[in-house]
Amino acid sequence: MAAREAELAERERQAAAGPADPDLLAVLAKERDALADAREAAAGARDTAALTRRERAAGRDVAASERDRHSRGAHDDGDAGFPDRFLSGRDVDASAGDRADALHDERSAREDRQRSREDRHRASDDRDAAAEAVHKAADAAAEETAHQREELEDRILIGIAQGLLMADHNVTADDALDLLAKRSQSSNVRLRDIAARVVEERANG
Repeated sequence: MAAREAELAERERQAAAGPADPDLLAVLAKERDALADAREAAAGARDTAALTRRERAAGRDVAASERDRHSRGAHDDGDAGFPDRFLSGRDVDASAGDRADALHDERSAREDRQRSREDRHRASDDRDAAAEAVHKAADAAAEETAHQREELEDRILIGIAQGLLMADHNVTADDALDLLAKRSQSSNVRLRDIAARVVEERANG
């Protein structure tokens, strides 16, 4: 699982360093969720192992207690009592080991759940980044479309003004464009606005 985590983290780092790719970010979010699911499963398995070890420890405690009682009931501790006390001590030691292992499993389960929560948080971040990338792409596309429409309208308007100047002054298209450009420069007004004035003057004239 550590190798899977490292590989996913590297891919997320690369994705963050480049242009936002909504599809890639969505895939990474799904993989983060899958990793979180795996950690949850591991935590459940550790909890089960911890419970089994605690049950085993309790069983050994019972066995140790029974051996202690038996050793106390022996008439000759040197003969019959010693083996029971020895085995009782071994059961107590094994029980302590089981409890230590159970604690380790429970601690590992908590860590797995914590990392699972972190994975889900990062998956949510990836989804937010994907949504933001889609939103930005849509805004950029709308802005580009508006810009292209404005440029087209400007070219049409300038073309109409050129045609009017060509008719009025009997000049070529290039000469008409030069006239518009000179008026724009001398008045410090955009070429499009100069063209609009020419068209408006003809409409009102």
